[in-house]
Amino acid sequence: MNTELDPLLQWHQDEKAWWNMYGDYMTYQWQLTPYLHDVIRTPLENEYVDYLLKPGGRLLDLGCGSGWLSFHFAEQGMSVLGIDVAKEQINAANELKLSRGVKNVSFECADFIAWDSSQYVGAFDSVFVSAFMHHLPEVELEQTVQKIASVVKQGGRVFLYEPLTSARPRRLTIKLIDRVSSLGLLLLLDKFPKWLGLISERHTAELARGYKMTSPHERPVDVALLRKFCGNEFEISEIKGWHLHSLGFSMQVTALREGARKYYEPLGRFWYGLDRLLFRRFGWESFSLPGRFILCGVKLTKK
Repeated sequence: MNTELDPLLQWHQDEKAWWNMYGDYMTYQWQLTPYLHDVIRTPLENEYVDYLLKPGGRLLDLGCGSGWLSFHFAEQGMSVLGIDVAKEQINAANELKLSRGVKNVSFECADFIAWDSSQYVGAFDSVFVSAFMHHLPEVELEQTVQKIASVVKQGGRVFLYEPLTSARPRRLTIKLIDRVSSLGLLLLLDKFPKWLGLISERHTAELARGYKMTSPHERPVDVALLRKFCGNEFEISEIKGWHLHSLGFSMQVTALREGARKYYEPLGRFWYGLDRLLFRRFGWESFSLPGRFILCGVKLTKK
């Protein structure tokens, strides 16, 4: 008897298993350093709240994780449905819902492709897609865009926050900037912490369990494919680069002991400022490399 799984089914099972095993640690990491939210999330948050907020309207939060964004919109008067494939993340979201006493938000553990959306056709004013699509196999990207389009009202808005990649050639200046940046990150996040014994016991234990910062199949979304798949259903009003080095830097800082993290906080602010400067000067696509995660915000309007 052939016991091999269908490749797509195996893909999804791999991703789900990773999130169920390490999702709680990912949530824990964000709680360690408040500046992660202040520096990394707040400017981005202001951008998508301005774009998506419609008090009294309905919002779908895809890849909701532990629900931090869902609660943000629910507390400002929107009715919110959060969906995530990871059971551990949905459990965390439901626990937060009880502790915060927020009633106009609900959560479902589901694979979005398989999710029965028939009762939600044209139901949502806004959709937020939070680092969800880059976990999908390429063959399912178009299906996902079409399904999102089916649940959004005409004129409704979608904000994608996803790592993107582009085929634009890199200039020599960019290569030099990359080389210097890579050396700095290697020293700050790998060499110095190992030499000085700064890695936390919790992170060491997670590494022993097999933890890696990325899940088995995640990779950046090709911006050309995204434009192609969105073109029939949506107007693309903006694609904006947000995080080149700063998000990865800040997440890796959470691996350090508490006493060391406070000294890295100013460096996290520096890397975020550098990201903003480089994107304004050169554009995010100039820094694209195969496999590099450049977190971008994409604004869509349903035709």
